[in-house]
Amino acid sequence: MTIKLNVIGDPIEHSKSPEVHGSILNILKIPYEYEKVKVKKNELDKYIENAIKNNVTGFNLTMPHKVDIIPYLDGIDSEAELFGAVNTVKIKDNKLYGYNTDANGFITSLNLGQNGFNVKGRKIIILGAGGVVSTLALKFSQLEASKIIILNRTVQKAEAICMRVMSAQDNGSINKVTSLKFDSSNSKNVKNYLDDCDMIINATPLGMSGISYDYTDLSFLDKLNNEALAVDLIYNPEKTAFLKYAEKNGNKIMNGYGMLICQAILADEIYLDTKLDISKLYTKFINFHC
Repeated sequence: MTIKLNVIGDPIEHSKSPEVHGSILNILKIPYEYEKVKVKKNELDKYIENAIKNNVTGFNLTMPHKVDIIPYLDGIDSEAELFGAVNTVKIKDNKLYGYNTDANGFITSLNLGQNGFNVKGRKIIILGAGGVVSTLALKFSQLEASKIIILNRTVQKAEAICMRVMSAQDNGSINKVTSLKFDSSNSKNVKNYLDDCDMIINATPLGMSGISYDYTDLSFLDKLNNEALAVDLIYNPEKTAFLKYAEKNGNKIMNGYGMLICQAILADEIYLDTKLDISKLYTKFINFHC
């Protein structure tokens, strides 16, 4: 039986979801159709009606729909509800069920990648405060990171994420999240917080293919200890200037490709309603595409 999947968003042309999910489903020998569908912000209801009518098995979501989809759902996974964002929807008996595989995809990629990084007890710095940052910060808090620092140009956005994380903690007195001003052209304010940093994550679009601007000063990475992991959520190009600088300094590096693969495998588990061998699939995927 052929499963029918979509990825929806606006813009959608850049999405790698068809290639990634297609590779996974081909490895599994599952017949499928996977289509990119451009859906504007105010057109979710129309899309959902057509998806149900056309027997779509499920769909992935990117901007601007990860939050807007929630009122349309008949059920939502507890983690997606906590994160306040959905990236995967399964349609069953004409009802919509929402999930979020981003955070677990990132954590899985940390575990499966060459770094084998464990979040518990670690100090983590995140640069940027875009949509996925809230999801990751909440997950890091769940996994008992010792400290999470979010640096962003507009400090109010970072503060809002920190408030969400604090309110979700079992013990509200645990002050493990801090928001700070971030200037990508001035490294001084970042250097002050890199002592004992275990992982630094670039969650900004700086350095992404198709984006004309990048970091003008990466010397703050000189302050990282040699054991720290530098992560860029960007996967195109494979190595941003951020990662190249960190690698030259002797730090371990990781781009966003592993997260892309792992969140897709976790979404396919939902669509197929079966447990998959993520480690085996990840290895096969990497070997096939390298």
